Amino acid sequence: MSPTATHGVLFDVGYGLLDETPRLKAALRWLATHLTLNGITTSAEQLEARYAEACRAPRLPSLLMQVALAVGADEALTRRLRHELPWEEVPMPPYPGAIDALRALKAAGAKLGVLANQPLGARRDLEACGATALLDDVWLSEAVRLAKPDPAFFRLALTTWGLAAARVAYVGDRPDNDVAPAKALGLHTVRLRLGPHAGQPVRGPAEQADFDALSFAEVAAHLQAWASD
Repeated sequence: MSPTATHGVLFDVGYGLLDETPRLKAALRWLATHLTLNGITTSAEQLEARYAEACRAPRLPSLLMQVALAVGADEALTRRLRHELPWEEVPMPPYPGAIDALRALKAAGAKLGVLANQPLGARRDLEACGATALLDDVWLSEAVRLAKPDPAFFRLALTTWGLAAARVAYVGDRPDNDVAPAKALGLHTVRLRLGPHAGQPVRGPAEQADFDALSFAEVAAHLQAWASD
């Protein structure tokens, strides 16, 4: 990190730097089994379809809870299963090009951080792929007791870095939970169209990112040009 860095970039974790797909598939298999044991017959395939629907129209902070409720579970069972689900047992690998993008942005002099709605264990996945060695800060919701879309979560990073919002970019996959709150504070927003939220519709200008990317090569190239302006 350059001590005189004039720009910073914050990344989401799940479907951001790391691919949450293996973890999600395992979670949906587990959920299907335990819903069936509790009298709600379903399958992992049915839950995957429901999850895709939830991604297109998210209503709850936990999409897994939204899925369970959609197939007939009551709120009490849904909360219990969400609490019992072994979410962190399956590691999240980095997306192709993610580490290269971090290296390129770090070489360009930007501060780098993670700001994500994730449990403490997400740090292990970031360490395993070498991301933490390239990051200046890691803010995980469970650690700081803040979560997106709360603007206080984003302000925590801005205050720590001492940078104006316009000089910080946020890279995430969701227009509602990533783009909208970051854009409202004046951050430069990049929507990474990877994972199940790639097709989530934008519901107006507030959710429209400054830049849409299909790969980390595009993210790195765009943000290097943005930081040089």
